[in-house]
Amino acid sequence: MIRAETLRAHHGSPDAWPKRRMHILVVTGCYAPDRTGIAPLNTELCEYLASCGHQVSVVTGLPHYPEWRVPPEYRGKLWHRETFGGVTVYRSYIYVPAKRTLVRRILYDSSIGLAAAVRGLPIRDVDLILGVSPPLQAGLAGHLLARLKGAPLLFQVQDLVPDLAIALGMLRNRWAIRLARALEEYVYRRADAILVIGEGFRANLISKGVPESKIFMIPNWVDTCAIRPDASTNGFREAYALDESCFLGLHSGNMGTKQKLENVLEAAALLRASSNIRFLLVGDGAEKARLEAYARSMALSNVQFLPLRPRDATPGMFAAADVLLLNQSAQVVDMVIPSKLLTYMAAGRPVIAAVAPSSEAAACIRRAGCGVVVPPEDPAALAQAICRLHVERELAVRLGQQGRSYAETHYACDRILNRLETTFLSFAEKKRKAEVLT
Repeated sequence: MIRAETLRAHHGSPDAWPKRRMHILVVTGCYAPDRTGIAPLNTELCEYLASCGHQVSVVTGLPHYPEWRVPPEYRGKLWHRETFGGVTVYRSYIYVPAKRTLVRRILYDSSIGLAAAVRGLPIRDVDLILGVSPPLQAGLAGHLLARLKGAPLLFQVQDLVPDLAIALGMLRNRWAIRLARALEEYVYRRADAILVIGEGFRANLISKGVPESKIFMIPNWVDTCAIRPDASTNGFREAYALDESCFLGLHSGNMGTKQKLENVLEAAALLRASSNIRFLLVGDGAEKARLEAYARSMALSNVQFLPLRPRDATPGMFAAADVLLLNQSAQVVDMVIPSKLLTYMAAGRPVIAAVAPSSEAAACIRRAGCGVVVPPEDPAALAQAICRLHVERELAVRLGQQGRSYAETHYACDRILNRLETTFLSFAEKKRKAEVLT
């Protein structure tokens, strides 16, 4: 999460805040202590708003991501209320499938929307509702609550659903696709504003008939005060038997279908004779067990898997790496912008991205000049790029420095979160003015 001292530095004491206070109701499928995906972003945004003096309520499910298992301390609960960082979190039971099939995924997404709608009904005096996608059903629940409470609905699009599911082959049935498209159109039409995190997302929505005036492009953010190139490694390499002289390629985050991490393992297989190059895959997700089995089947002694690191340990982990790896399925183009990319930039390490050349991730890397883009699902190209930066250390340093500078200029958390707060205030104020006129 964004550190408390960072928030205080930008806001001072509550008495100094001149802005009107809002009560914001956030509808989402993931929130802390969920540790990857959109959960950290949701949590950082809500805690930031609370630090600005606003009342923030979150309706969500029980924690479960990325392990797809509810932790023991939450199991067996239908309802739960708790407070994190000044934010009131209202949780309820959702269906968490042990295995993800199309039908089970639809049930999972729908249970998030249904639970959020029911859990949000008793929450009163709401000035604004923020629905966060995925899933689309969060927007549907947000619309229902917005109508009942007379509040504007802002819909934040973190992934383009159902485009991503169709591209990855997860959604193939034509009737299911029609239903998903109808739900997407309904939510976009009913939202008072749609927040997108990249220009490709804006173009996608405009092509679907969403009025351009309804779309606000506000990117995601990174805490450049916490993630720094000069962070102490705290003996990270020593703790995991990684020689200080080895060239370390690191992937961190979710291990799911869209990451297609077999590509990294196959690149590692091509480089197994290079004893000075090692790979570290840190995280969890639906594909992790299968990836570990695949690595064992190839006897990859140059690959190591680690569980997700505690948040306060991640700066040292990134600082211990020589290059940071971003890998996506070839089918992922304009449907997703990995939030880890911004963290990679802030860490000041060069990025090697095996992504579609026309993807949002590739475009971001080119703008920032922070890394090397290679074709996706091409292990030889990925291996060649790793060898290049292993040899051309000056280039690697320059790419890392350029990424850090770009992150500070374009993605610093205080700047982006302030833009979001300002946007929320403007819509809440419209609601207040309309109430006065009536």
